[in-house]
Amino acid sequence: MEESVGARPETVRSGRPRASRMPSMRTLVMAGVAAGGLIAALLVIYALGLAGIYDLRYAESILPRLVTRGLVSTLSLVAVVIPVGFLLGFAFGWGRTSPRPVVRGISTGYVEFFRGMPPVVLIFFAFLITLYLLVGNDRIDATEVAPIVAVFALAAHSGAYQAEIVRAGILSVPAGQREAGEAVGLTKGEVMLHVTLPQMLRISLPALGNEFASVIKDTSLLSIVGILDLMLQGTDLISDVVSIGKTYLVFVILLEVAALYFLLTFAVSRVLLGIEKRYRVPGLEAAQL
Repeated sequence: MEESVGARPETVRSGRPRASRMPSMRTLVMAGVAAGGLIAALLVIYALGLAGIYDLRYAESILPRLVTRGLVSTLSLVAVVIPVGFLLGFAFGWGRTSPRPVVRGISTGYVEFFRGMPPVVLIFFAFLITLYLLVGNDRIDATEVAPIVAVFALAAHSGAYQAEIVRAGILSVPAGQREAGEAVGLTKGEVMLHVTLPQMLRISLPALGNEFASVIKDTSLLSIVGILDLMLQGTDLISDVVSIGKTYLVFVILLEVAALYFLLTFAVSRVLLGIEKRYRVPGLEAAQL
């Protein structure tokens, strides 16, 4: 029986069968092992509490406060720092590849400055300089603006690292593809949007995932200027138990804070890994870090 022209199979059009979007058996097994290991660890910790190794009742009582006040606030900070950092990283990373010396020089200066400064120093400087500049200003409350500037300082620090990731991703796309796009009449902006950017994102995802995980943990540094987050909630609880002489509870508090940071970082890393696997192009993968 002859096939109609409009009913050609997918294998004829593309030259190979369409890759399945369903997760492989290996992926499911690895996910099951990871979930089983996490559940087992939680059961062991719970059993230690039942055995009296630590104060299980106190650990259960502080968990709602750490989650509703601390973890939610940390998520809000992450929702600001990561997008702002990525926008800065993309802009200055693209600028690092610009043929214009002025644009390239400004982008290089930004990257070198913010990468060379410890994030805790940037946060302190941004906070204190903002307070100094706005002191005595009746229109603006310096105590409200200074923490916001500190958050953007952390985003700028992350943006410097992301700029190098973006630059490497752009340079990883073969120059011949960009030249071919321009040869068929695409403008430089269209070449960036339709040719370079999709491939750059696929190549850069593993490194960006590592940077996003680091940003989540670096938000704990914002607590040093009084910004409400998970670490600040833990610090307040530690002050409370130390003031009443129950220093043995410090370990319980830090353990819960560390566990919540781990769960948040693990969740973000798994999501990015899933995106990376879904949109991976054979032959275009970056080296796994």
